[in-house]
Amino acid sequence: MGKVIDAIKANIPRGEEIGCVVAADHLIAASVSNWGGYALAAAAAAAKSASVGSQQEWIERCLPSEEEEINLLDRCVAAGCRDGVSGKVEATVDGMPLETSLQCLRDIRKAALATEE
Repeated sequence: MGKVIDAIKANIPRGEEIGCVVAADHLIAASVSNWGGYALAAAAAAAKSASVGSQQEWIERCLPSEEEEINLLDRCVAAGCRDGVSGKVEATVDGMPLETSLQCLRDIRKAALATEE
């Protein structure tokens, strides 16, 4: 969020302490970094499908399935990884239940497929 650090400092509690000062060329604002990554992957899939293959095909190739996400989180927990918000070794994403993240993945997939012509 370094691209908008002044707004972060002015509007986010402890923004002065937690705000990134390194600006990106392009900002993807997301309350959970995974969700920003899903959105970026969906956009890349849409761009690729404009020249090669179907959007459905590229969405399937670029976005993780729910099963892949569940397996990844299970492996992280088994390896002792901690949730970035709660600090606990638990199957949550930034303090939220996994189902919240899975719903976001579903929503992004649905939105990306809705743009297919």
